[in-house]
Amino acid sequence: MFSEYTMKQDILESLEDHELDYAQAQALLGSHTPLEDVYGYYNKQDCTYMETIWESIQGRAGDMLTAQKALPVYNHSGSYAREHDELEAYRASRNANMACRNAIDDAISRHYDGFTLDFAGAREVIDSFGFERTLYVLANTIQRHDWDKRFSPDNRAWANSVDICENRDDFNGDKRLEFTLRSHHGLINMFTSEVRHQQLLTLPLTTEEIRQEAEGLLKQLQRQTEPNSPSGTHYMAKLSDDYVARASSDDQTALCKMFQIKGCYFGTLKNLHGVFLFAPRDADRSLPLRKPRASVRAKLHDTQPVASTPKPATKNKGMEL
Repeated sequence: MFSEYTMKQDILESLEDHELDYAQAQALLGSHTPLEDVYGYYNKQDCTYMETIWESIQGRAGDMLTAQKALPVYNHSGSYAREHDELEAYRASRNANMACRNAIDDAISRHYDGFTLDFAGAREVIDSFGFERTLYVLANTIQRHDWDKRFSPDNRAWANSVDICENRDDFNGDKRLEFTLRSHHGLINMFTSEVRHQQLLTLPLTTEEIRQEAEGLLKQLQRQTEPNSPSGTHYMAKLSDDYVARASSDDQTALCKMFQIKGCYFGTLKNLHGVFLFAPRDADRSLPLRKPRASVRAKLHDTQPVASTPKPATKNKGMEL
């Protein structure tokens, strides 16, 4: 039987020979006792010794990463948590906020080359902490510097819409400083825009957004004076990449039904990136989009008879006292 000391030495050697991905490494380092955590995880495995050292490191890091992403933001003050016996949840969320702040500052530092900011850093932080906490930390920073025009009006308006509770210590110090970013504000603004954009790509499309895409495609088709497909047989318009990333098959069906152009269809081209709408060269591109159907519920509501106000009973002499 190997001693605990020997097993921990082998865990450290395994880390020298292998490399965790960034999100797993950050999650594991978030523990005060990462070596002890891996050792405990290993002892629960029912496998041969050397085969599972690295698997145990990855497994424990993966478990911690999953737990970190699943931890909800606790949006109440320390005094509220104390009064409601929720200090454990408060402290866990507070520590995660500070770890997320450090991860964002680190990602900006590592992925800014002096000229451009590589958005791979934003994806790393999202993978480690999820959208809710990442956006919470970003919004907190922008709220505290709302006067700074290096933050775009759109990002400032968004940040001010995020509910972040006031949190003061016993000496009236602002504890929100604990998870306020320290990076250059212009870079934080760029980082924020990218994280918000990445979150948008996860949201389902609304009917209005589908119609806006249709309007844009129709304008593209109508701007062309000659067929612009490689074969010269069709007019074509490119769907926006964001729309394609979010669209389901039902969304594509709804989009297609908005056009009155006969013979139009969606497709791809071998040497061109993206999805395109194709319309035959003899199609009537001047036709407007179909008008949206009024919902049956709205029609029924509009046709409901208005209840008349009952007239007061008329008095007669027999009723008078």
